[in-house]
Amino acid sequence: MDSKIKNVIFDLGGVLVNLDFDSCLNAFRTAGFADIEEQVRQMQGNGVFSRFELGEISPEEFRDAIRREADESLTDRKIDDMWNLMLLNIPREKLELLLELRERYMVYLLSNTNQIHWNYAGEEMFNYRGFRADDFFEDTFLSFKMHLAKPDKAIYEKVMKEANILPEETFFIDDSEANCRAAAALGIQTHHYRIGEDLSLLFE
Repeated sequence: MDSKIKNVIFDLGGVLVNLDFDSCLNAFRTAGFADIEEQVRQMQGNGVFSRFELGEISPEEFRDAIRREADESLTDRKIDDMWNLMLLNIPREKLELLLELRERYMVYLLSNTNQIHWNYAGEEMFNYRGFRADDFFEDTFLSFKMHLAKPDKAIYEKVMKEANILPEETFFIDDSEANCRAAAALGIQTHHYRIGEDLSLLFE
């Protein structure tokens, strides 16, 4: 990593949080959501999942859309629980790494996520050694709050502007090659993370 790096931006799902798409999809399929796989895998266009991720619909509207597709009798809690099956855990060594990096860098989070997942991650996954989500990052940039999503270059430009940081002093870690390419095009140093990789080696 370049010695002039002052800022590190992490993706959430797939980099920090281990994901389990299959358990989530199976739960929705069992509840009667026929083409759940296709809908979630797309995550683009104008489907309910991408609209939820962009903050174009509220959690209430999201749940109502799920009920229309699956089963009208599903409770809010049941829908949230099924949806949150996608998020497994954040390994302890990654939480420790974030705390350690905060002593040397400005650490940020940039995630394509939605309000239900973020609430769950905040309550369950960053609740560690008395710390909360806000303790791990200087600031969090979330698609549903920004109404923008990676790999749209506008989201990276907004992060640079709002955090008041320079692309050439910034290191971005994401598990999507497209997201890394978009950031690199703006002069941000990137790393395409692959499952199982030891993140700490990037900072030795």
